[in-house]
Amino acid sequence: MEDAIKREETALIAKKLADCKRHLQKGNIYSCLVDFREALEKLLTIKMLASDQREFTNDINLFQQKLADSKIFKDVYGPVSFRDNDPKTTLDFIKQLTHIKEEEILAKLQESKKGEHPEEIEDRINQIKALIGKGDHAEAKELIRDDERISSILIHYYNGKGIQYRREGRYAEAIVEFKKALVVQPDDEGLYYNVARGYVGKKEWDNAREAIEEGLKINADFKEGIELLDYIKKNIAG
Repeated sequence: MEDAIKREETALIAKKLADCKRHLQKGNIYSCLVDFREALEKLLTIKMLASDQREFTNDINLFQQKLADSKIFKDVYGPVSFRDNDPKTTLDFIKQLTHIKEEEILAKLQESKKGEHPEEIEDRINQIKALIGKGDHAEAKELIRDDERISSILIHYYNGKGIQYRREGRYAEAIVEFKKALVVQPDDEGLYYNVARGYVGKKEWDNAREAIEEGLKINADFKEGIELLDYIKKNIAG
C-alpha cells in the first residue's frame, strides 16, 4: 500500500550513495564499500514507489560502473564486472569484499595505531560500525581497544541518532542505537537511562524498569534515573 511508503527512508539511499562517491574520491575504499552495501540493502528492503525504484537502480548501475573503473578499486580487488539491474548479486559480492577486509582488520589489531591520518581514523570508525551493526561486538571492542578518541566519536554518533529517533517517535530504532552505544561504553548510566526512556515511549514498562535498574547499578545516586524508575513503577502498578 502506498500509504506504507516512507519517502524519508528512500532518501537514505541517496545519502548513502553520495557518501559512497565521497569516500571513493578520497580513496577510502572500505568506507565506500560499507556505504554501498548499506545502500543496496535499503534498496532491496525499503518499500518505495516504482519511479523511485527505477531511479535508484539506475543510480546504482552508474555508481558500480564508476567503482569498477576506479584505480583504487582495481588496485585492491582487481578487475570486476558488475551486472546492471541486479542489486542482489551485487550486494552478495560487496558483502564478500567487506567480510574479507574485516578479517584483515582483525588480523592487524596488534599493529600500532599511532600516526593515523584523519581518513584512516574515519575508515576505522566505519569498520567498527560495520562490526557492531552485524552484531560482532567482541570484534568491534577488540578494534576499539583503549582508544578514547574513537570511543567518544562512536558514543556521540549512536547516542545522537538515538535521541533523534526518540524525538521522532521511532522508539524501537532509538533503542537499537542506544544499545549500540552501550557496546562501546557499557558502564554509562546515562545510556541505560536513554534505553529506558525508549521503552517508556513504547510503553514496555518491564523492559524500561530493567534498563534503568542496570543504570542504577552503575550509579546508585543517579538522580534522573531514580526519578525515572519511580515513574516506571507507578505505571507498572497502574
